[in-house]
Amino acid sequence: MSLTNSQSTSKLDIIAAHILQVIHQLSVTIDSEADNNNDDKSTVSILLISDNKINEPLNQLLSTNNPKLMIHSLSLTEFQDAPFNRRYTLGCLIQPFDPDLVSVNHKIQTQPTSVSYNSIAIKLRDLFAEQSLLLTYTPSSELNFTSLGYIPLTIETSDELPPFISWQFNLYDYKQRPDWLNAKYWANPENFDKYRW
Repeated sequence: MSLTNSQSTSKLDIIAAHILQVIHQLSVTIDSEADNNNDDKSTVSILLISDNKINEPLNQLLSTNNPKLMIHSLSLTEFQDAPFNRRYTLGCLIQPFDPDLVSVNHKIQTQPTSVSYNSIAIKLRDLFAEQSLLLTYTPSSELNFTSLGYIPLTIETSDELPPFISWQFNLYDYKQRPDWLNAKYWANPENFDKYRW
């Protein structure tokens, strides 16, 4: 999974490989649910949010490796102004970087503040995606999404590249079901009119 210039696209290759891995896990779940419901939901819709320098080559990498994907790309400002029109299977926010540079120096590049990243993460999580994926290279001490329910996973890269952090939020399994939330501790409808409380 590489293009012509290996140094400039190695970051994109790592990001694309991670997104494809998440898509594979999602498609297994979607296929098993479709088998149970006798539906055909084999296509996965993706919303990519980043700079156009990243969206276009990443879109090409993803579509060549998985032609069943329906990919929609928006820049950060376009997403902040976008009205809610549909829910995607996977929403990906990729922290902008220059794909032509080997090392990521986030102090040189102009980026939105963490407050706008938080608002994008909230909007993506609550409205636009069943599963959200945020890929950042800023250390989690500076940019942290755990208070929003995202789970961090560090993606190790080569020595020239800084490690990426993958923040994931799945709408359907973000919260563990507590032990007390079952029929044993609550009134059972089948026992109504049988016992006097």
